Amino acid sequence: MSSPRPERSLTLPDDGTTSPASLADTLASTLTEDLPAPDWPDFGDGDESARRAVAAVAAMLGRPVPERAKDPRSSSEWLSRRWDVEESALVNVSRDMSRTLQRLHAYALQRWVERHPDDVAVFGPGGAPQRAALDLGNGTSVSVPAVATVLFPAGSAYATPVAVEVAYRYGTPTVTAFTPPGGLALAEQVLADLTRTLEVDHPYRGGVLAARATTGSVELSPVRHTVQVRGDVVLPADLWREVDLFCSSVTTRRDALRALGHTTSRGLLLAGRPGVGKTKLTRVIATELAGPLTVVLVAAEVLRTWMTELYDEIRGLGPCLVVLEEIDSVASKGSRGDTSFAEFLDALDGTRSSDDVLTLATTNDPDSLDPAVKRPGRFDTIIEVPPPDQAGRTAILRLFLPPDSPVDVGLIASYLDGATGADLREVARRSILEHGPDELTTDRVADVATSGRWKPAPVAGNYL
Repeated sequence: MSSPRPERSLTLPDDGTTSPASLADTLASTLTEDLPAPDWPDFGDGDESARRAVAAVAAMLGRPVPERAKDPRSSSEWLSRRWDVEESALVNVSRDMSRTLQRLHAYALQRWVERHPDDVAVFGPGGAPQRAALDLGNGTSVSVPAVATVLFPAGSAYATPVAVEVAYRYGTPTVTAFTPPGGLALAEQVLADLTRTLEVDHPYRGGVLAARATTGSVELSPVRHTVQVRGDVVLPADLWREVDLFCSSVTTRRDALRALGHTTSRGLLLAGRPGVGKTKLTRVIATELAGPLTVVLVAAEVLRTWMTELYDEIRGLGPCLVVLEEIDSVASKGSRGDTSFAEFLDALDGTRSSDDVLTLATTNDPDSLDPAVKRPGRFDTIIEVPPPDQAGRTAILRLFLPPDSPVDVGLIASYLDGATGADLREVARRSILEHGPDELTTDRVADVATSGRWKPAPVAGNYL
């Protein structure tokens, strides 16, 4: 509801000389003297045309209506009004980045906002800033700016006013710092400080992340890791020693290596035919290192296209373990000359420009890999994961059969020379399916093991 009009008195000259024109001027002056500009009423669908008509009538009466101020259409226009400077004089420094990295910088920006909750002003498209949820893993998320500009007045974040914009320019995610004229160094410092805030308080550090290819970039997101412990995997003792040696470059031997000028980044290639336990071993290593290190599980499409970007993305995550499963598709001898092959090698070489990055890869056939992949400096250690020997097969069967079962697992293991851990697990599962966990005997399990019923049956017939 509009406030009541103040009372006004009309004073006319008493000499009898008042003309209609002078009366109109006196009337207009009295009605408009010291009155605030009226609020425009809502004219509904004819809003703009009605405003133009009223303005035309006012102009004919010699009282033109001031032009209505338009809402700012951009961050720079909004800031130029707030700082009372020409829009073209504003200083801005922008950085293009991936969607993940932009969202993480928005997380750091939100931390700044929380430090100055009563000071900041926020602008967005149409006047309303847009927000988005940043997934933190374990079913939790936090709200961060998605398309918005946050203005920090003088004396809050910095001695002079600054603003930070999170937006998209021609489809590319960007973060931009704005300052009044002459603030180029300050704008660059603002972006550097924002990145530093993220590095100090990174929500993904120490977690397990999946790296997937998206349109135009690689995206990192938290995932639930499958926990495996050493007791779940039966491997030779000398193999475990090599694994521990690999991990020590970022744990027990890290400081010694750095003191002598050595890089702490290393590469380990696990080779062996399917079923010998390569994937389980990578899960054990990931389980043991997650927390002190950030674990990044890399999808196949990232291997082929976004490896360089991947290693750029993880720079702010602290010490990292990068897991590359089945690199045969991108690193085989037949891949030489492909763009993806060259980028893969460049990415591996790039890890040595920064410390504390462990790269763990697996392959079914090390002989199929191009020699350039296997040289020191890319993969420093290549470990052959063999099928289990007699003692190993016996230990694996004990893991998969009921602990109180009266089965002579050593005898069963002797029938399965050359079987992998996956084969032995299937023998145990088939035996339990056929006879139940409480009815197992040595003869029954031996019958399953020697008959070959546990092996996948060949497909017969024609199928669409």
